[in-house]
Amino acid sequence: MSSLIRFIRDVSSHHLHVIRDDGLYRHLRFERPNTNAYYFDIVTWPGYLTVTGDMGTWTFSRITDMFEFFTDSHFGSRESFQINPQYWSEKFESGAGGSRYDSPCFEFDDEDFQKSLNEWLACYIAECEDEHDREMAKDAVSELVSEEYRNAWMAGQAVNDAVFPSDVSNWDILDEMGSLQKHSHHYIWICYAIVWGIERYNNQKLTLKAMETFLAFSPMRSDDRGEVSNG
Repeated sequence: MSSLIRFIRDVSSHHLHVIRDDGLYRHLRFERPNTNAYYFDIVTWPGYLTVTGDMGTWTFSRITDMFEFFTDSHFGSRESFQINPQYWSEKFESGAGGSRYDSPCFEFDDEDFQKSLNEWLACYIAECEDEHDREMAKDAVSELVSEEYRNAWMAGQAVNDAVFPSDVSNWDILDEMGSLQKHSHHYIWICYAIVWGIERYNNQKLTLKAMETFLAFSPMRSDDRGEVSNG
């Protein structure tokens, strides 16, 4: 199941409650009736936007009105559920001393790690003529993929410390693997929550404005004006 389908399923029954709406100071709550499952709040103040709830607390900072930041598309015309997780992760306030490996925006990509190792092994075996070296490489890769790693840094250290044949560069293997990270499930959920929540908020304001305009220009009945009909 894709991240977007999961998100839509999680919030399909959510209602919007506007707790505060005072210019750049906003507090919006999205929740299902009679339950807090998957609820979340969006809170803004000048220069910041925070999402808090079942998926944790996330604070972003970039421009004065962060609603404009998340709705201003870098792709042209923005459609519903269009997110930019890579760029937005750079605006996440992770606190002092944090690194990419510590950021909740990312998690270790175990699937890509194992795939990269197996692809490297297949290429090595195809070109290696020494049976002992081939078996040595197989053993090293087998041991690496059988372990569990909490993050990409630990996986990289394991590759760096692994015993490969003498003609193999551990560093070259690591370099070909890339970052070994992907955006975390919780972070992607939050990205969707932000754009979906802002869209719900904007749509509600447009609906209320349209209703006010309609009422302002619609003719009032005589009894609405307090007139008493004779009859």
